[in-house]
Amino acid sequence: MDLPRVLSVNEAFFPHEGGAEKRAYEILSRLSKRGFKVTIATNPFPGKNEVGDLDIEYITNLSENKYFKQNSRRLLGVNHFSSSVKKYVREHKHDFDIFNFDEFPLIHAIKGIRELKDRKTAFFTWHEVLRQFYTEKGFPWKVAASWEEKVSKEFKNHITVSSTISSLLNSIYSVNNSVVIQNGVNRKEFQNSYEKEWGKIVYVGRLEPHKRLDKMIEVFKKETDLQLQIIGSGSQLKYLKSMVNGNKNIKILGHVEKSRLLEEVKHSWLFVMPSYREGFSIASLEAMAASVPVLTVDSSFNYAANEVVRDGYNGIISSDFSDMINRIRGLYKDEDGWRAMSKNAYDFTSDYDWDNIADKLANLYLSSWSA
Repeated sequence: MDLPRVLSVNEAFFPHEGGAEKRAYEILSRLSKRGFKVTIATNPFPGKNEVGDLDIEYITNLSENKYFKQNSRRLLGVNHFSSSVKKYVREHKHDFDIFNFDEFPLIHAIKGIRELKDRKTAFFTWHEVLRQFYTEKGFPWKVAASWEEKVSKEFKNHITVSSTISSLLNSIYSVNNSVVIQNGVNRKEFQNSYEKEWGKIVYVGRLEPHKRLDKMIEVFKKETDLQLQIIGSGSQLKYLKSMVNGNKNIKILGHVEKSRLLEEVKHSWLFVMPSYREGFSIASLEAMAASVPVLTVDSSFNYAANEVVRDGYNGIISSDFSDMINRIRGLYKDEDGWRAMSKNAYDFTSDYDWDNIADKLANLYLSSWSA
């Protein structure tokens, strides 16, 4: 039996860094291996790449610096990508059975779905619900809030990456039929029995303002017993390096090869995720799969604090950065407490293997396609 032809529209795709990119790559690669015919329509960030056996359609020639700006997107870039999505869907809609639009930048999904007369197999994947965040920032962010609402109304099929996002979608936009398909982790890849380097704390992710790495660096500067490593790339790389300014217990490694990233995480004692805004945090799951507890800082838009980290069980949810350091100090002297968290962290990831996640999405697509 032939399987459906899937078009996935993604603002950016592997090897571009980011949780949404990783999710799309891990799931779509598995669907392709199972016989789904998968095409990804995307931007060429960080360049045009061959990605396994996946069919990648680079529908723009935009460079990252013409699309992204610090902690945001350029309106001209968003409009260009969205118009390209509209044109591609219009010209190729008969080539596909399933259409999935990933969340950002929102307007691309509105333009894309309006090209489809039959919308029963069109899906939108929500990584965050940000109306409150947008409205608090004022104009022109309120425009993004209006786009978010339009997406909630124009799509009949909604996928959320967590139950927290699903609840927000329901309470804010009265969408009560969303399907939760969580993010995942390659457990075998991170599983290890390495002895941890006591006091070594690692961050992995994008280096952007909403990650609050500058605040984290400030509180770590005086903690000589702790070693902080920051791995990733982004608009704040140079700024954060200037903040460190030769401090010996803080290292900013930038982007590293996957083999080294795995080694750094596996040897770590704690993983830190200080973001002000976080939809799920795949990197936190990966740390837990390596038996590394996760430390985060609570905030209104840090949904990972609700979904992934359980305070005192598989990590720590601190109230602010001062509390974060105090709780790290306490755990530094409590090896038994840390070992219990470490075991719980690993056990927690058992339901999040990417193979299981891909099964859920495959079943959803098949049921929609055959209905």
